[in-house]
Amino acid sequence: MMDATAVISPPKLLRLIHPLVWVMVLMFVVWGAGAFLTDQNRAALSSAGSDPSVVSERIVVRDLPNGAVGIFHAESGTTIARYESGQGAFVRTIFRSLVRDRRVRGVSAAPVFILYTLGDGDITVEDPSTNSRIQLEAFGEPNAEHFRQMFDLAINLSSFPRDPTLGK
Repeated sequence: MMDATAVISPPKLLRLIHPLVWVMVLMFVVWGAGAFLTDQNRAALSSAGSDPSVVSERIVVRDLPNGAVGIFHAESGTTIARYESGQGAFVRTIFRSLVRDRRVRGVSAAPVFILYTLGDGDITVEDPSTNSRIQLEAFGEPNAEHFRQMFDLAINLSSFPRDPTLGK
């Protein structure tokens, strides 16, 4: 009697491809889909700049003596807000993260940021030097309200009247 073991083997092509290769192929597909969707979101956000319902203001953030942080209107230089040491933890954290991003990227320009609202009322802070954006509503309404108050003060300090139907 012959001891022949019947071996059922997959097709030669599939046998040559290691299972981890399939995992890598799947990872690339997921990565590609994520990159595509992220690019679509970026295109939608950058096209929002031409939307008449977008209103924006430029602000400057500076470190002041005794550990204070000052937020100033970029056009007039007027103080919008001042946070002494130990105050405004959320505001300080947001601006520190943007400034740290500037430092990592080697940006040496003055820390000028843009606060803007979209048509739905969401408020966003953007660093035009690095194209970093933080949507502040994601951190809760009370935190976003600090920036909304700064934004409203900056709007009031602007040297020209705003007509939301004309855009900026």
